[in-house]
Amino acid sequence: MSSNSSHQARAKRVDRIMAFSISTGGLLIIGAVLAMLLFILKESLPLFIPPQSRAAGTVQAPRSSGAWLDESGKTVVLASSTEGLKALRFPEGTPLSVPAGGPALPWRLATPLNPRGESLVISADGRLSLGRLAWSKPAGENDPAQWTLEPKWQDGGAVDSVPEVILHFRILEAGGLGGGSSLRILGLQQGALLWADSSLDAATPLTWKSIPLDPTLHPTAGLWSLDGNNLFVGTSEGRLLDLSPETGAISSSADFGEPIQSLGFVLGQSSILTGGAKGRLTAYQRVRVKEVFQLQAFHEFERLGGPVMGFQASQRDKRFLAWTRSEAVVDHLTTQRRMFSSKLDGPGFATLAPRGDLILQANEVTGALHLWTLDAPHPEVSFGLLWGKTHYEGYEKPEYVWQSTGGTDDFEPKFSLVPLIFGTFKGTLYAMLFAFPLAVLGALYTSQFATPRLKNSIKPIVEIMAALPSVVLGFLAGLVIAPLLEHMAVEVFIYPLVLFLLAMLIMPFWGRLPQPFRNGFGTGREVLWMLPVLILGVWVTSLAGPWLERVVMGGSYRVWLQSALGITYDQRNSVVVGFAMGFAVIPIIFTISEDALSSVPKSLTSASLACGASPWQTAWRIVLPTASPGIFSATMVGLGRAIGETMIVLMATGNTPIMDWSPFNGMRTLSANIAVEIPEAPLHGTLYRVLFLAAFLLFVFTFILNTVAELVRQRLRRRYESI
Repeated sequence: MSSNSSHQARAKRVDRIMAFSISTGGLLIIGAVLAMLLFILKESLPLFIPPQSRAAGTVQAPRSSGAWLDESGKTVVLASSTEGLKALRFPEGTPLSVPAGGPALPWRLATPLNPRGESLVISADGRLSLGRLAWSKPAGENDPAQWTLEPKWQDGGAVDSVPEVILHFRILEAGGLGGGSSLRILGLQQGALLWADSSLDAATPLTWKSIPLDPTLHPTAGLWSLDGNNLFVGTSEGRLLDLSPETGAISSSADFGEPIQSLGFVLGQSSILTGGAKGRLTAYQRVRVKEVFQLQAFHEFERLGGPVMGFQASQRDKRFLAWTRSEAVVDHLTTQRRMFSSKLDGPGFATLAPRGDLILQANEVTGALHLWTLDAPHPEVSFGLLWGKTHYEGYEKPEYVWQSTGGTDDFEPKFSLVPLIFGTFKGTLYAMLFAFPLAVLGALYTSQFATPRLKNSIKPIVEIMAALPSVVLGFLAGLVIAPLLEHMAVEVFIYPLVLFLLAMLIMPFWGRLPQPFRNGFGTGREVLWMLPVLILGVWVTSLAGPWLERVVMGGSYRVWLQSALGITYDQRNSVVVGFAMGFAVIPIIFTISEDALSSVPKSLTSASLACGASPWQTAWRIVLPTASPGIFSATMVGLGRAIGETMIVLMATGNTPIMDWSPFNGMRTLSANIAVEIPEAPLHGTLYRVLFLAAFLLFVFTFILNTVAELVRQRLRRRYESI
């Protein structure tokens, strides 16, 4: 008795230990999944943190007409027509040494220092000089405050006259100071536009040329195009003009709606910032529409409180500074987000550090300088950009675009997730169109019609398919299936029709065979008799395909698709992805569906057959509905497998993030995009965090899919549990 009690006590202890272990293991798994979700959220949420700004100090400085701020915010360079260039340390206000020399003072005319630290000066002796800020630093010294300012000046020759203002200058051609060997200058004199060329390699006299312009137009601002062949001119009549400097011919124009006060560029110098006398702020671009260049307004920003006095662009991204006599703002071109706004303490100007994270406000009357810091690590991303159509540079209209990197530093990142989500569902759709009918019908045949011996052969073979690595399937799809499909596309697409016609021809002959023969060699072995039909179908298709392509499609199906349907055939397309991914999904759906179908009680099928139903009617109307909860679960598991598939999509399609349902081009899915982009994503950069957001979306999709699948499965189970 004591031995039995001891055995029971030991069994209870073991049960408690196992129950605790199982519960702990389950909780740890749930905790691990939640921890992963929280980590993904932690890395994604900084994308949506609004920009933060704060005052970083004030210093009293000599009055100036322009300033330049270095990347560290520790050095400010002031430009004055009477005193030339001066530099001081911020926020102490201590002056830094500037070597003597440069154009003779006082300067008769000088342009403000641009973001690259360049300025054009006409000296007291009437000579044109191009200056560029340069620094000399001791070995191993990284503190900009300890560097020595050594501006470099290059003589551009004598000028025949001095205009009232220099609106803009452009350095052209590789080589020479400032990355060029010549200057193209735009000036304004008594309401007339003047322009001139000046060589930086040889100081030659500079002669101004007049630009013939309609006398009813009064120019107020101007910019040279990036190649220096066109001029963008703003007028007091509110017209933005694209014209030739040689002839004054206007190739295109746009109505701004109010007098134009100033023009500027953002990084890349293709988007034209236009500021109005009443505070309107708009970005234009020069786009080709039907073989004709047009000026198109493609971004509108929040209006300012007065005339827009000028612009300055960041040298890192598409943010820019705009200011009036009473306020300064920083906006981002792509997202149209206002990142910074501050009132000025008096008439003055503002400047933006090259990285766009520091703003310097200057009071022209008192000389006071105010520095602000701007913390906006991900300005190129917004909720609207991720999910809505955005008008990007060079595009005729707003579109969904994913293009994270480009060939130049002035590239405008495009982070729309819509093409990736579209590609995910497109790839999943084509995979399920191929896998679902084959897997479910194959499971139905194997469980209800095949002989036990044949069933024991088919099921293990299909289950072994699940062990094939997806990278192998992707490799075969990209290097074998895709070229083969391109060569035999017509044959592949007419093959199902040929099989159907052959089946219709053969079925009457099968019905005339003796019943003993059909019972002995046909029932349960139909799949074996289909093999000769499949082979015959291949032979017939190989003859019909080339004939059809030659007679109907003019000898090339690719040309016919393009001319007749406007469809471009890509070698690695959705059909290849669906075929390869279908092979990865079929074993999952087949195995679970076959188990569900085989679990239907024999009493149900026997009763159906006893009532006179045929085996096919029994399978279709009794077995299939009863097993529908299991089949639905199998389908959802296969769907989740297809949504998360990476390597097959990565290797079997062109990974082009386009939105097109055509089966003859590719797509890019969320999972494949993560695999492609993660090697190029800087740690904690914008692309890095957007990829984590994509991972979060995959997690959410899978969770929603599994939840819906379980709800539907439970409903189907309750519906058929009484059968």
